Amino acid sequence: MSKDTLTANPLIYNITLKIHQDLAQEWLLAMKENFLPKCTDGEVVVASQINQVLVAQDDEDLTFAVQFIFSTKEIFETEGMVALRKFVELLDSQFLKKYVYFTTKMEILHSLEVPSEN
Repeated sequence: MSKDTLTANPLIYNITLKIHQDLAQEWLLAMKENFLPKCTDGEVVVASQINQVLVAQDDEDLTFAVQFIFSTKEIFETEGMVALRKFVELLDSQFLKKYVYFTTKMEILHSLEVPSEN
């Protein structure tokens, strides 16, 4: 497989975030109605999604994975951090010091979607 083939793959930038359960509904609403629509422009960030991580936890925090999909690594490298900085600024505008997070950058090497008959 050539290097050019690999660099043409989409890239997912994952932000795994913990927030107290008392704030989770407010946070989720802000994410759906405000933060993600302002950061998902269809050109730099082509898609985004929110997933809840389903693990047993020792505290009252809930864990979410917010994923931003970039069409290529090159677009992420040239323009991605601007979009992600905007996301963190929006998040901090309402939830400063009320969450913790870590990030993971992943390249999509293969995906399979089987069309539903419905």
